[in-house]
Amino acid sequence: MKNFSWLVPALVLLYSTAGSAAEYRVYSAAGVKVPMLQFASVFNETNANSRVLNDFDTAGAAEKKFMTDRDGACLITTQVRINKAIKSGTLLGQDPIELVDTVAGLASSSTKKPSIATAAEMTQALLAAKSIAFSDPARGATVGLHFQNMIKALGIEKQIMDKAILASDGVETMKLVKAKKVELGVTQTSEIIQSMPSSLVGPFPAEFELATRYSMWCRNPDDPHVADFISLMRSKWGASVFTSNGLRVVK
Repeated sequence: MKNFSWLVPALVLLYSTAGSAAEYRVYSAAGVKVPMLQFASVFNETNANSRVLNDFDTAGAAEKKFMTDRDGACLITTQVRINKAIKSGTLLGQDPIELVDTVAGLASSSTKKPSIATAAEMTQALLAAKSIAFSDPARGATVGLHFQNMIKALGIEKQIMDKAILASDGVETMKLVKAKKVELGVTQTSEIIQSMPSSLVGPFPAEFELATRYSMWCRNPDDPHVADFISLMRSKWGASVFTSNGLRVVK
């Protein structure tokens, strides 16, 4: 029988090294899910001593989770939310990093897409749809809140809510569209492009346009590993990842 006792110290070293890797949890709005997964994958593959762990939710829910996790490294949510938290003193000591912009729009599970260039066309498309999904405003969903206000302004809130499905976030909305469980999905165009580009109908009409800027706030941006992760996101390659996923990089 061969003696493998020499292997034990090596295995102990291997597992102790892996176990000692610092973990950095990043809470993000679902609109940046696909690029953030790509960034974390590349970072984790090239950094043996640190790992980025992603947690995704609506813009409001991601913020709430981050606030309750004292060990959370970074938050990516709307710039409006971050600015409000800084002003209130909830976030202190660091400046936000502006990342990307996106706009709200519609996705369709049908091959024939409605026209939504004007308020009248949008109204017609929404009323004609048999089912509509959008992220739950009660969970702090940026697009969900805006869409609810829009259908109120259009005078069709009751008709739409009677056939609406409230999703947990934009990612869930797009799952419903892809599975053809709803006719229309309302979410960020970046989430539509990241999930199912062929389903994109287009952005909201000009008078109801919702342009959302996502910013990043980190508790300790000078931590070498956090700084490296930020540099990866803001690199030329990082910009191409954001752009290819329907997000407009802030310069």
